[in-house]
Amino acid sequence: MKYLFALILIGALNCFGVPAVSAQGTEKMVPINNGQLHTLEAGDGPYTVIFESGFMSDLSVWHKVAPAITKHAKIVLYSRAGIGKSPARPQALNLSQHTEELKQLVEAMQIKTPIILVGHSYGGWVVREFAAKYPKQIAGFVLVDPANETLEVELKKMNPEKVIQDQKRLENMAPPAAKADLALVQKIFDEAKLPTSSAIPDMPMAILTSTQVTRNNPFYQETAPALAVKRELHARLFAQYSNGTHIVTNQSSHHIQFDEPHLVIDTINLVITNIDKEAQKRERQIAKQKARQTMMAELEKADALLNANKAQDARSTLNEALKVSQFSEAEINQLGFDMLEKAKKPLLAEIVLAYNVARFPQSDNAYDSHGEALLALNKFEEAKMQFQHALRLGKANPQRSPKALLGYENNLKKAEQALSAK
Repeated sequence: MKYLFALILIGALNCFGVPAVSAQGTEKMVPINNGQLHTLEAGDGPYTVIFESGFMSDLSVWHKVAPAITKHAKIVLYSRAGIGKSPARPQALNLSQHTEELKQLVEAMQIKTPIILVGHSYGGWVVREFAAKYPKQIAGFVLVDPANETLEVELKKMNPEKVIQDQKRLENMAPPAAKADLALVQKIFDEAKLPTSSAIPDMPMAILTSTQVTRNNPFYQETAPALAVKRELHARLFAQYSNGTHIVTNQSSHHIQFDEPHLVIDTINLVITNIDKEAQKRERQIAKQKARQTMMAELEKADALLNANKAQDARSTLNEALKVSQFSEAEINQLGFDMLEKAKKPLLAEIVLAYNVARFPQSDNAYDSHGEALLALNKFEEAKMQFQHALRLGKANPQRSPKALLGYENNLKKAEQALSAK
């Protein structure tokens, strides 16, 4: 990681020669509590993608990535205090302060759409800190070869002398203006933890990891064994999320956004797609909850009709409600069993499960469930017919498990035994 920061330091000295981000947008200085931040805002869409650059790097490092993202989302690029055109603060800022300035920037720019954070190297720490402290504002994030706070601790287990050599080498390379910032970064590596201990909620995310070994590399942390440790640490972070992607490349240096910008672009777009899918899934869940609430109200109406000896009206009410609900066979089956076993209302259960048979006449499970409701109502002959039908359909279904067939047979025996006992 030290060599990675060395690359950034060297690049930072020349970063003003990097082409500006070639996207039509608004470039301005945004006032925050203790100063200003240089920003570039472009594009439009349902999300705002905010880019966090690496250590001592300004917003221009995203010039190969950001323009493509404006096709689908609004982008915000900015340089942290003391970098690029952003004025320095009286003293170097630590990670918590950088995170707070990002929070102030979001507020000052009045960003209302869900945010996707993209962070490179040190910027990955800022992304994780922000997401941990302000999770409700974040829809997802992308980490581009991110720094890992436990890397040096892990590498010291293999070769502590080499790690110390890396630290001294980088300190000697750092220009005077970067030494205070570098000391704050080193403090995180020494403590092997980030300031905020809260876990980031599960959300769509991605990590891109570079494993390229450069020639004539003087830094231990850029050797193949050390890169393997970094890859494993990235994999552990990725494993904490259920909707994540981990992309490993040996074709890029630490600056994947320079060497393989298409990887970063595609990954951001993938996270946007996954966020959309999760939003659609939540909408479907909400719709199902509302439909179930509506159905419960209809069940109460039907129950009242049954209590008033209006069985046909109750059946008509429920059949119409089930038709409108567009519930699946499994959902109707569960509803019927809730009435049968939890609510102890077999009459309502029989109506629901009879509808399921009519709606899904090829379902052996539907016939078996209806038979159980009929058994509960002591309608043994009708129950027997349902179980026989379930067995015929089940045996004709090559995917039906022997356990399910055995259940149908046992239910059939119950009905036959009840009939013989009459």
